[in-house]
Amino acid sequence: MSARVGIVPLEGGWSLRDEYPLVRSRCNYNVVDVYTIAEITQDYHSNASVNRNVEYVFPMPPSAAVCSFKAVINDTKIIKGVVKEKSEAKKVFDQAVAKGKTAGLLQQEHADVFRVSLGNITPRTKISVYISFVSIVVHDGSSAQALRITLPTAVAPRYGNPPTDIPWFGTNVQNRFELAVSIQMNKPITSVSSPSHPIGLTLGCHQQEPTSDHDPSKAYVYLGTPTMLDDDIVIVVSAQGLDTPRCSVERWLESEGAEETTDAYALTLVPKFDLPPLPCQGESGS
Repeated sequence: MSARVGIVPLEGGWSLRDEYPLVRSRCNYNVVDVYTIAEITQDYHSNASVNRNVEYVFPMPPSAAVCSFKAVINDTKIIKGVVKEKSEAKKVFDQAVAKGKTAGLLQQEHADVFRVSLGNITPRTKISVYISFVSIVVHDGSSAQALRITLPTAVAPRYGNPPTDIPWFGTNVQNRFELAVSIQMNKPITSVSSPSHPIGLTLGCHQQEPTSDHDPSKAYVYLGTPTMLDDDIVIVVSAQGLDTPRCSVERWLESEGAEETTDAYALTLVPKFDLPPLPCQGESGS
C-alpha cells in the first residue's frame, strides 16, 4: 500500500504533509451477509502558518463504491459531497475557491484511490473527513464458509508528529485509531478470528457488552485499545451457508429523499466445481 495517503498541500506537495497530521481515525464496519457498509472518520489538524489549498488522498477496496463524503471544518462549517458531472464539479469548486470560500471536490484518481480537494484551509484548523462506502466481502481462500475482511493500514497511516497542544483534542502522545465491526449473518456464526491483530469479540449482539437477547447470527468486533496500524487488520468470519447463492435487496423510498422509490438488487454466486480427481505424480494415464 502506498504511503501517500492523507492530507497534503497542493503547493509544496508531500514534503509538507507533516503540516496536516492525522490525529484520530475511527472506522465502523457494518457487515450484512457478504456485503459491508463502512463509515470512516478521520480528524486532522492544520499546523500551517498560512491558508492553503490541500488534497486528501485515500484508498478504497477495489470493489467499493462511495456513498457519501463530508468534510467538517472546526466542527462548524460542513462541506457535503453532491454528485455532478466531472467538469461541472471542477468549475463549481474553482469558483468557490476564487471567492475565498472553503470548498471540497471529490474525484476518483484510480480504480481504488479517491482524491478530495479542499480549498482555503486556514491555520490551526480541525478538519474532520467522513466517508461512507459499500463493498463486497471476499470469501477467505481457505474455506467457502468463511469471509475475509481486510482494513488497510492507509486508513490510519503512521506519519507526522501530532502537536501536543491541540485545543479540541487535549494532550495526546500519539495518533489514535478505533475500530468497530458489527456483523449480521443469515445463519449462525461459527467463529470470528484475526490472524493479524488482537481483537475483542462479543457474540450474539452488536455491542461490546453482552445482552440477554442473544442472536447467534450476530457478532461485534473491536480493538481493545486505540492504536496505530503497522499492518493491515484482517478479520475472518465463518458462518453456516456462506457458500450458497443469495440475493439482497435495498429499497430507497420517496419519503427518504428519492425522486421515486428505487430497488437495488445484489446477487452473489459462489462457484462450485465438481472436478474429476487428477492422477498423482508418477501414475500413468490410460
